[in-house]
Amino acid sequence: MEFALVLPVLIVMIFGMVDMGMAINAQAIVGNAAREGARAASFSGADTTATNNAISRASASLIGTAPTTNITCQTMVSGTPTAIACSSVSPGDSVQVKVSYTYKWITPGVLGLPGQSVIVATSQMRIESA
Repeated sequence: MEFALVLPVLIVMIFGMVDMGMAINAQAIVGNAAREGARAASFSGADTTATNNAISRASASLIGTAPTTNITCQTMVSGTPTAIACSSVSPGDSVQVKVSYTYKWITPGVLGLPGQSVIVATSQMRIESA
């Protein structure tokens, strides 16, 4: 009798731990993908193809849809960061890579969680070569 009362709580706890672990793993993968994308952009002169390839490789183990990326480049003008086209960067400018991924929870209703959450990571690095 006691087992029948404890079993549903135990199952919810196990699914909750698995779901939270998968969300934390997805967050780590997205962070690494942003960092790898910024690193690739840093060495390729902000080439978007090389950057997107690095992000794709780093985020290959994500489940579901591929993450979306946003690549912006900046240069310093009189001490103020100013946005520029990534095709016209020079060494010393910076590139910022933002990666967004929609994580779909396994057990949203049982745990009172939303059906999905957006995980966002941003990384910025200085352009090493153009």
